[in-house]
Amino acid sequence: MNTSHLKKFAQEARRKLLEQVGAKLNFVLTTDSAELREKTEQLKQLRMELGRTTKEQLIEKVAYTWFNRLMALRFMDVNDYQPLDIRILTPKDGYTIPELLDEAKRGNIPEELKVNRQKIYDLLDGKIPSTNAQNEIFKELLIAACNYLHNTFPFLFEKINDYTELLLPDDLTSDFSIVKDVRDGMLTEDCKHVEIIGWLYQFYISEKKDAVIGSKEKVKKEDIPAATQLFTPRWIVEYMVQNTVGKLWLQNNPKSLLKEYMPYLIESVSYPTDNYLSIDTPEEIKLIDPASGSGHILVYAFDLFVKIYEEEGYNTVDIPKLIIEKNLYGLEIDERAAQLSGLALMMKAREYQRRALGKGIQPNILCFQNLQLNNDEIKETLYSLSIKVSDELVYDLNLMPQATHYGSLITPRASKDEILKLTEELNRILLKIDVFQRSKIDALLDACQQLLILTEKYHCVVANPPYMGDGKMNDTILNWVKEEYPKSKADLFSCFIERSLRLLPIRGLCGLVTMESWMFLSSFEEFRKELIKSFKIISLSHFGWHVMRIAFGTVSFILENKKPENEFTGSYSYLEIEDIDRDTDRPFVFPKKDNGRFKISNQKNFTKISGNPIAYWLDDKIFNVFSELESLENILSVRQGLRTGNNERFLRYWHEVEFSLIGFDCQDEVQYFKQKRKYVPHQKGGVYCRWFGNNEFILRYNEDTLPILTKTGNKLPSRDFYFKNSITWTGITAGKLSFRINGQGFTFDGTGSCAFGSDADLYYCCGLLQSTVGKYFLDILSPTISLEVGHLKKFPVKIVGQDSIVSLVIKNISISKDYWDSKETSWNYKQNDIIRKKGQDLEDTYDFYKQYWENKFTQLHKNEEEVNSRFIEIYGLHNVLNKEVSYEELSLLKDEISVKNNKLCFHANEIFFQLIGHFIGCVFGRFSLDKDGFILINRNETIDDYLIKIGMTKKECTFIPDEDNIIPILDNDWFEDDIVSKFYKFLKVTFGEESFNKNLAFIEEQIGKDIRKYFIKDFYPDHIMRYKKRPIYWMFSSPKGAFNVLIYMHRYTPDTVSNILNKYLKELIGKLNTRKEHLQNVQVTGSSSDKAKAIKEFDGIEKMLIELHEYERDILYPLATERIEIDLDDGVLVNYNKFGKAVKEVNGLNDPATKKKVKEFDWIDTAQIR
Repeated sequence: MNTSHLKKFAQEARRKLLEQVGAKLNFVLTTDSAELREKTEQLKQLRMELGRTTKEQLIEKVAYTWFNRLMALRFMDVNDYQPLDIRILTPKDGYTIPELLDEAKRGNIPEELKVNRQKIYDLLDGKIPSTNAQNEIFKELLIAACNYLHNTFPFLFEKINDYTELLLPDDLTSDFSIVKDVRDGMLTEDCKHVEIIGWLYQFYISEKKDAVIGSKEKVKKEDIPAATQLFTPRWIVEYMVQNTVGKLWLQNNPKSLLKEYMPYLIESVSYPTDNYLSIDTPEEIKLIDPASGSGHILVYAFDLFVKIYEEEGYNTVDIPKLIIEKNLYGLEIDERAAQLSGLALMMKAREYQRRALGKGIQPNILCFQNLQLNNDEIKETLYSLSIKVSDELVYDLNLMPQATHYGSLITPRASKDEILKLTEELNRILLKIDVFQRSKIDALLDACQQLLILTEKYHCVVANPPYMGDGKMNDTILNWVKEEYPKSKADLFSCFIERSLRLLPIRGLCGLVTMESWMFLSSFEEFRKELIKSFKIISLSHFGWHVMRIAFGTVSFILENKKPENEFTGSYSYLEIEDIDRDTDRPFVFPKKDNGRFKISNQKNFTKISGNPIAYWLDDKIFNVFSELESLENILSVRQGLRTGNNERFLRYWHEVEFSLIGFDCQDEVQYFKQKRKYVPHQKGGVYCRWFGNNEFILRYNEDTLPILTKTGNKLPSRDFYFKNSITWTGITAGKLSFRINGQGFTFDGTGSCAFGSDADLYYCCGLLQSTVGKYFLDILSPTISLEVGHLKKFPVKIVGQDSIVSLVIKNISISKDYWDSKETSWNYKQNDIIRKKGQDLEDTYDFYKQYWENKFTQLHKNEEEVNSRFIEIYGLHNVLNKEVSYEELSLLKDEISVKNNKLCFHANEIFFQLIGHFIGCVFGRFSLDKDGFILINRNETIDDYLIKIGMTKKECTFIPDEDNIIPILDNDWFEDDIVSKFYKFLKVTFGEESFNKNLAFIEEQIGKDIRKYFIKDFYPDHIMRYKKRPIYWMFSSPKGAFNVLIYMHRYTPDTVSNILNKYLKELIGKLNTRKEHLQNVQVTGSSSDKAKAIKEFDGIEKMLIELHEYERDILYPLATERIEIDLDDGVLVNYNKFGKAVKEVNGLNDPATKKKVKEFDWIDTAQIR
């Protein structure tokens, strides 16, 4: 099946239908015509519906209703399933217009269609004027065909005398019509598979799903179907159905040949032959999908039930009706999905039996409907009818106004008998009640009917339930699941697991596919304990990323509603995406037994590990390690970090603010507050980085913000541990764990949680966690992409030979710290490495640099392997692990090298980009060639401050920073302080004037371009990247880049923009005009070639001048007159956006979407954002 083609078609069809239905709605609501006056009832319905819902929701509903109908018609056309025996949308072979229309033009209109035949013939004959008679005729025929199909498919083809007829798109017959799109989108070969219905449903709502999931908002009720929809690969459906329905049948019929048709059946290892749910006939088996979606699971179950019925000798004519009416049940909150699941089952019935569509079959698909009475009205109605019901039934009825919200998760508290009794009473009263009361009784009856279905038990439950974490749940559903599903409330899918088990009788079977998170995360711990204790895990197949076509791990499993016996064992396996045949979308082998993850295991072993993770792949020896060794939480205090609730307000990169306001290396909070600083270093996780590093953030933590932080976010948990030495790690690991030592003086974030203890224990445990042994056990505790505090607490620790291991760890930290501090983005940066390791010339220096860091890298690699070797010995894991560390695992030199054939390949361009970055810092006085470390790094500092800090006069300085804090970056050296001129001087004083030309050529060779081109095109993007889109140097730039100057934000003053305008922009305009005059001269007096060059340059300058004058007039001059102030405490995001289009646009900093977000900050004066 060509799913990429289907996806493109479905998404484009949705967009077109939304546009056309929306336009039609506006037309209908604003137009008075004779045709519309004949449809007053439909107009009345339309206005009533608009009173109940929003305009956007109505358009969405009508659009998908027509999409579903047209999809169904096309599918039946292609497969010759049309009850009329005539194609509705599709032409006959060799023709171009729909067969139904073509036959009508020949005078053949099916008798079953209720249309005004005379009107159609008059339109054909031109007796009735029409701008497009063919289109008008087809519209009449299409509506009539849909009405006729109501008898067979009432759930999909309602009688079209409602408002959906009014909103049918006008164009139905042109090459640009939605009908033509449907024919082209649903290819004949794809329509041979009923699964096309499910794929189209998924793709139709995929864009809305992406928008809902991408939003930071909680999911609204009407968006839950889109946010939680996921199509299940066919083979996983087969696995679940074969191991529930198929297994149940084989248990009752051990001699059955059904096994031959079930390639994914997992044989039970320790299953007593007499311990199963007894059934006598196929008609007894009831399978339900409580989140049926488009019916994919029910469709395959149909196929398997056919085999069972055929094996039992049933008449093939009767089988489809029996299966649909007795065996298959579905529950759904989304009307469009319920329509499609009913359609899919009917198409499957028609596939098996030609006359199936004429047998009055009705699929058991319940689409939940809200009870249109509030709780008071329910109570008043029952009271007025003198009906007394239990508190349990009142509770159930009070849930039904939210039926489309809670759906299958509703577990009636009242008994089936009591609900039946209420139904009988309401039906009895209905016969003698007035019209006003009738509507309320009908509503209650409908609610009771839904509750009755929810009280039933089903032999098998199979589902791919919706996935939605509690962070995305809206308040209504979140509060309800906390009450109704306290152990499984962390995600909707876990609530569905619990609900699915409630739907089963004792020994009933449940097959589900969900996210893997319930197997490992601490938020599911209580749920996991209950499942392990009370239900048998018959089999479990764990899937890596993308096996389910999604970027996270998933798992499919079979549960039995029976407490496991002590000796019970289940089957466990694992598949990666590489184990799936891309051509067939099925596993090459299932289950895969040669990857070290296939196990027959007793689920009680999982209880030996704290938190009960489903670590199915472990041997008994490893389970015993967890039960025998001390947990990490008994050695270190592992703590959850803070969440500010507003990072834009409270967090900054350290380089954004005044350095003097940051309180470094404080021993405790008391010392910090004595220093009266505003900011404290803040650990926030970060990228993969081992031993030391990722020290980038600071937290605004003073007397002004402390009262706010203690009341917002998560209210400063673990505050007693702030400022202490610790181990930290990145919460989101993506499979690569990295632990680092934090020195004293830090607070820490929820994404950079920490562990605290004695120095010796910290160093030892950092080495342990970073080792292959650490990775091995953490993969057991948390094989997901998230490493939580709860996982680390449960790590089994064995302390042996602590001193020698601590010594190795300290060496590793030292090497890693040297590397981290060699970058200008470290707050402990001293000097660029190329300058520190100065040789005879730059090429010689570069060789020194490479040798130095290659030695460091080799030493760190050797140390890490030694750490691995020690811990493998301590834990006795020689047969499981080896000490080897690949070069790629080291985070040292991650920007400066790549590894090829186990050799280090240095990236010369990156190393010299760093040198150029240091040069820029020297130009602005941030760094100095005469003193290590930062110099001008506080607000409004000047050259005089620079000289004081380095203790020199201007004459004594090796390199003087720029006086006015403005450096032009232009296509030529128009100014004395041109950036290239400055770089030449820097290169000469740093590495000698005698080797200047050689050194310049070497640099340009390494960076791959002329130095001026680099400054104009590449420096600023590189700086933006290096400083994480919070640059310290800002480029003022005209729209097309004819004018660029760079400033240093810490030295910005309210006169800076005026100086840019008057000293540089106007000066450049004057110089360009002078150059124009010269070029005009050349055009008169020069040679032919000179004239041609002069004309070309003249034209270029003319365009530049137009750009510069507009930049001056419309942008820079207005800003200069305002003398804008910036407050470094507000951060780069706010301050950069004060300059509007005067500064270069940076995606994620001042692009329109980001600027809009900044304008919504409630803690700044947003009037200053331009």
